[in-house]
Amino acid sequence: MKVLILNGSPRGERSNTLIVTKAFLEGMLGSGKELETEFVTVTKYHIDHCKGCFCCWQNTPGECIIKDDMKELLQKYIQADYIIWSFPLYYYGMPSLLKAFMDRLLPINLPYIGEKEDGTNFHPSRYDLTKQQHILISTCGFCSVENNYEALLKQFDILTKGNYVKILCPEGELLQVPQLKPRKDSYLTSVRAAGEELLKHQCILPETKGELEALLVPAKQFIEMANTSWKAI
Repeated sequence: MKVLILNGSPRGERSNTLIVTKAFLEGMLGSGKELETEFVTVTKYHIDHCKGCFCCWQNTPGECIIKDDMKELLQKYIQADYIIWSFPLYYYGMPSLLKAFMDRLLPINLPYIGEKEDGTNFHPSRYDLTKQQHILISTCGFCSVENNYEALLKQFDILTKGNYVKILCPEGELLQVPQLKPRKDSYLTSVRAAGEELLKHQCILPETKGELEALLVPAKQFIEMANTSWKAI
């Protein structure tokens, strides 16, 4: 099975989110399943913005006319069994380069409009991707998921038709604080467990979910630490 890791952080290899993602991947690899993994750090690729020309629907069905790295990346995306979206929360969404990548997924859809039972619309997929499993891993600089991730999660609900698991890590900057290494190690142990559970049980077990939803430090303490650090700059 192929695992595609999309590192959408502008920081590239220095990403806080990537710390969590690598731990999750370690858990997946520890499940005993045979996996082929590939990292795509989007900052290393040339990805232009979608032009809205719809040539991928009319002139060259399934193929974008823009000559950049997206042609190669689109094939990796289509062929993957597991897709890990790894990125920090940027202004209640994803970083712009990763959003450009997502916009350029348009060729995998057909132009026709379908209607769901609830009356909402969708474009049918050009390929059978129903067995693809998506994993959303994201850190943020707030101490709360609420009122920060709703827009992003709605987007993934629609993109994946609800077929995804998520690990949302508020207080993500603390993953780089040496004094908090014991708490970080404990958290990453739970992340590894989540990766292994997904492969063995096709879900993250409730106990592990609870551990992942716990803050790294109490909210008031984090706010004080964050504000103090900015004042010191």
